[in-house]
Amino acid sequence: MDTHHYLTEKKWERFYAPLLPEKGDLWINGEEAHHMLHVKRLKPGERLLLFDGNGREAVVRIVETRRDRALVAIERVEEVNREAGISITLAFSAPKGKRSEFLVQKCCELGVRRLIPLECERSVVKLAPEGSLKAERWRSVAVEASKQCGRTYITEISEVLGFSRLMDMAGDYQPKFLASTGPEASPLSEGVRNNADPRDILCIVGPEGGFSNKEIDSALRVGCIPVSLGPAVLRTETASVALVSMLLYAYSI
Repeated sequence: MDTHHYLTEKKWERFYAPLLPEKGDLWINGEEAHHMLHVKRLKPGERLLLFDGNGREAVVRIVETRRDRALVAIERVEEVNREAGISITLAFSAPKGKRSEFLVQKCCELGVRRLIPLECERSVVKLAPEGSLKAERWRSVAVEASKQCGRTYITEISEVLGFSRLMDMAGDYQPKFLASTGPEASPLSEGVRNNADPRDILCIVGPEGGFSNKEIDSALRVGCIPVSLGPAVLRTETASVALVSMLLYAYSI
C-alpha cells in the first residue's frame, strides 16, 4: 500500500520534517510538535505522515510524547511526486497586508514551483531583503499550504528582485507570460497555442497600477508575451491565482 493511498483513504495528519531519515526514530520539535500534540492531540500508537519538502513522504507511528516534543518511529519512506506536469515560476509585485499571504498560499496549493517577489516602478509595498520577517512569514505559509494540499515539495520563496534583474534571468524560462491590461496584450489562449511544449514557464504579475512603459519595453525585448486575463482590472493576488490556474488548465495538468 503506498502513501498516496494512506493520505486519501486513512486521512492521516501530515507534518513537516525537513531532516527526515530513511529509518529509525525521529524527535519532532517546535511548532510541528505543538500542532501535533496540542492542536491535533495525537497520542502514542497513532500513525501520521511526515514529508521533507524535497519529495519524500514517510508513514510514522508515535512512540513517546512529552510536553513539547514527540518521538516517532519511521515505518516507511517513499519518493512521492504529486507535482503538476509543468513547472511554473511566478514573479509578483507584493500586494498590501494579508493579501500577499493569500497569494502565496493559493499559488503554493496550485503547485507553483517558485515565487519571486518583484520590485516594480509602481510597486506600493517596498520589500526588504531575503531575510526579512515578511519573507520568513511567506515561507511558513508555503509549508502550511503544502501540508494542507498533500504536496511533498515546498514552493521556493526567492530573494527580492528588481524588474531589470528579472529580465536578465528571463532567458532561463520558456515561455514568459506578462499579465497586462494594455493594448499590447493578446489573449492567453493565443500565447498557450503558440507555446505548446513549455519548458519552464515564467509568469509576471505587476502592481495594481500596472507596469511602466519602460518595463513593458524591457519585457518585450527579452521575449515576454503580454497576455490579457479578461476585461476587468484584477488585483495582483487575483491575477496571480487566475493566471496560474488558467495555465494549469490550458496545459491539461
